[in-house]
Amino acid sequence: MAVRRFVLSSAVPMTAVLIVTAGCSDSPPAAVWVDPPRASGGPMSAPPPAGGGLVKEGWFGAADGLHARIEIKGVERQPTRSVLRLTLTPLEAATPSPTAAAGTMPFAVSLLDPVNRRFYRPLTGGQPSRLTVNTPQEMTVEYPPLPPDVQRITVITPGTAGEFTGVPVTTAAASAPTSSASTSSAPTATAAAAATPGAAPTTSPTASPTASPGASQAPGGGAIDLYDITEGEVRDVVSGPAEESLSLRADALFDSDSDKPSARARQVLDQAAADIRQKADPARPIAVDGHTDSAGDASRNLDLSRRRAEAVVKELKNRLGASFTFTATGKGEADPVAKEGGSGDAAARARNRRVVISYRVRQQAPGARPPSATSTASTASATPTLSASATPTPSATPSPAEFRARDGATVASRTGRFGQAKRRLDVKPFYRDGAYLVAVFEIVNEGPGNTPPDASYAHKDYPGGAFTAFSVSAPGGKDVYRAVRIGPAAPGAYAAYVDPGRATFRTGVGQPARGFVYFPAPPGTVTKVTFDAGPFGKIDNVPVD
Repeated sequence: MAVRRFVLSSAVPMTAVLIVTAGCSDSPPAAVWVDPPRASGGPMSAPPPAGGGLVKEGWFGAADGLHARIEIKGVERQPTRSVLRLTLTPLEAATPSPTAAAGTMPFAVSLLDPVNRRFYRPLTGGQPSRLTVNTPQEMTVEYPPLPPDVQRITVITPGTAGEFTGVPVTTAAASAPTSSASTSSAPTATAAAAATPGAAPTTSPTASPTASPGASQAPGGGAIDLYDITEGEVRDVVSGPAEESLSLRADALFDSDSDKPSARARQVLDQAAADIRQKADPARPIAVDGHTDSAGDASRNLDLSRRRAEAVVKELKNRLGASFTFTATGKGEADPVAKEGGSGDAAARARNRRVVISYRVRQQAPGARPPSATSTASTASATPTLSASATPTPSATPSPAEFRARDGATVASRTGRFGQAKRRLDVKPFYRDGAYLVAVFEIVNEGPGNTPPDASYAHKDYPGGAFTAFSVSAPGGKDVYRAVRIGPAAPGAYAAYVDPGRATFRTGVGQPARGFVYFPAPPGTVTKVTFDAGPFGKIDNVPVD
């Protein structure tokens, strides 16, 4: 078996193939769904071969690209880096990528730490050497060093095989030589900026439009924080391991065109103060930014947003005393989080009218789960409308999932129409991977004609992901859990999410293509969730393994 280095090019091709196209949507995007219940699903899009091991088959790269088998050998922790070893075996001749050299296929993998909520992109660059059917290639990929408490990691591959959970992490002997050809012992986050499926954008000034300056990174570079997004009735929360923002609906705080807190604001501000007291780092200032929608005069909106931010700061100081310092800024109608106009205009404007409280999270002990919006809510039963980001009670450190060679049987199906075309969504049982809930499904083209190769299911307010139109909620709950984002992002800006990097890997009629997306896990022990599959509609009681 030929042994070759697996290197990932720092050039643009992978970004173009696996990230940019994932942000595209069908035209027209509207869909109508019907509900044909199914007791069990069709065949797996990529059934694993017999024989055990961390092995899956799938389609990778561009639409109708590489059909291959992947075997993950494991991850080795070395003194200055971590090394993933895998074997890639092409099973059919690959459809050439317009951005790849003849006989090659852009291919990149990432690491995801589901306990510490971190995403690792490669430090080395390149792509597999020339592909030959049924000829295995043994490869290595290098990443920043993993924390010593990480014993299992999830490998994210750019295709229908998707996530390889429960990959063991072993530690090499101290004298073991590194497998890197590079002489650098302190790689930076922008080294090897090749995009991976759902890869976080680089901080380089020449990065693509998906770039998010100032990405939160772990020491050593290349490790990027993951962000949970939870939408509630009166507050939204974006929570990462190192920072958190509470977006309070202005309509729940103030009367129209007023900067005086209303009677109903007390409960909302009490909860915000409790969150700050429990989680915020008192050594860092807390930013309070006021926002309006686009209605009315821009200068008047700017002044109103400033006065509202100052009013919230005053209320928080009354509750928290001198323990924290605050800054108040008015943003007016700048930085909307929702696109106004159309049938959802009223809801979008309500989300844009907000006061955002942002703070750094106190550092946790190694291996401890940072407090997050999805931890068990101690006040949820008393204040159900504040369950998004309600003050969490201590919870056990979540465990990474074991490896899953195959998905369960189909538990529900929905059919959506995209113009004249029809596609079926077959939903599999979901499961927990550390702090996250993993949604698993297949999308089958039912014709007529091929699925557009750039088809995706992105939400207009969360562009850049393959499945950001999808979300989950707990039974009886009102909070909506959105796809996990990789790195920070400006409101409404393109960003990367934990998914395969694109939605369409097979385009022919009757060809199933497996998809997955990571969500923040709802608090507590949830055994069923409601899955909102965007244009395919809602599915209640999806089981969670």
